[in-house]
Amino acid sequence: MLWPVTIAGAVLGAWLGDVPGAILGGVLGHALDRHWRIRRWSELPSRVRQTFATQPLSFEQILFLCLGRIAKSEGRVIPEHLQLARDLMQQYRLDDEGRMQAMRWFNEGKEAGDRLTPMVRKLHRREPERSAELLDCCWRMALADGNLGGRERDLLDQWGSKAGLGSAEQQRMHQRHQRQRSDRTERRTRQTPVTSRDSLKAAALLLEVDLDATPEEIKRAYRRQLSRHHPDKLMARGDGEKKTHDGAGERIHLIQDAYERLKRYRGFR
Repeated sequence: MLWPVTIAGAVLGAWLGDVPGAILGGVLGHALDRHWRIRRWSELPSRVRQTFATQPLSFEQILFLCLGRIAKSEGRVIPEHLQLARDLMQQYRLDDEGRMQAMRWFNEGKEAGDRLTPMVRKLHRREPERSAELLDCCWRMALADGNLGGRERDLLDQWGSKAGLGSAEQQRMHQRHQRQRSDRTERRTRQTPVTSRDSLKAAALLLEVDLDATPEEIKRAYRRQLSRHHPDKLMARGDGEKKTHDGAGERIHLIQDAYERLKRYRGFR
C-alpha cells in the first residue's frame, strides 16, 4: 500500500534533519495518511484543499462523496450503483466536466470513512432544506440493489441525525424508494419480450459461457465480466479517462442484460 504523505514527510525530514528528521517526518506523515485515508498520490491535492479550504464544500460534492460511501459500504460497487450515479448527474444537469468531477467525488467517497458526517452536519447548518434532499438521494443509492444492508442503514441513521431527520421521515423515504423500485422492476418484467434462441446465444457469447452451463457457472462468468469491465480496472490497464467512462457504462449494461436473459431462460435467481 502506498502512503504518499509518509514518503513526502520522510523525504522532507531527511532534507531538514538527516536520519532523525526522516524518522520524525515519516511518523507524522503516516499519521496524516491514516487520518486522511490516502491510498494514492492523486488523492493528496483534494485532501489538502478540503482540509485548508476556506470555501464550504458544494452540495454536489457532498452528495457524490456520500453516494460513493453508501455504494461501497457493503463491500462492492455494482452496476446499479453506477447507473443511479449517472442518473443523478443527469438530474442535476451536470455538463461533461461536472460529470467527470462527480465521478471522481464518487470514487473518493468509497474510502471516505467517518469524515463525511461533519460535512453532512455543516450542510444542514448552511442549507437545511438541502440536507433532506441529500438523504433522499442516499436512500435511493442504498436501495439500488433492492436490499438495505446493515452498514448502509448505520450510515443513513448517522447522517440522518446530523441532517435533522427523525426516524419517521427516514422510514417514509425507505418505504417510498423501496416501493418505487418494486414498481420499476414489475414494469420491466411485464415489458420484457420472450427471449429468442439467437438472443440467448448472443447473451452466452457475451458472458463467455456455454448456453447449457450450470447456474453457478453463469454467475461466475457474470461476475468475471463485470470485474473485467469495471472503470477502475480499465483505468489500471491504461485506458484514457474519457474512454473509460464513455465505454464502460454501456458495456456493463450489455453484460447485465445478457445475465438477466440467461437467468430467465434457466429459471434461477
